[in-house]
Amino acid sequence: MLGNFFNNAMKLLGSGAQADSSLDPLYKAITLIGPYALSVVAALGLIYGVIVGVKFAKAETTDERAKMQKILINGIIGFVAVLVLIGVLYAIRGPLVVWMNS
Repeated sequence: MLGNFFNNAMKLLGSGAQADSSLDPLYKAITLIGPYALSVVAALGLIYGVIVGVKFAKAETTDERAKMQKILINGIIGFVAVLVLIGVLYAIRGPLVVWMNS
């Protein structure tokens, strides 16, 4: 679903990598790895959230709960940031290769 969104966004931007470009392998690598990287990071974020959530639920003192809550919030923010950065890289792969070739 995200891959289709990014492909449609790139078509709307009207840019793509040049076929005879020296950076064509970079474009192909980002195109190949992008959706899988998004999936892996999302899955790891979900697993991390569940583990920290269980630790939060098992915490007995308010200090432990506050610590786990901070860890959970920071983890969520970190994983969302990584997902956004991977998505942006995937979305701008065509213009990036064109820019690097110029």
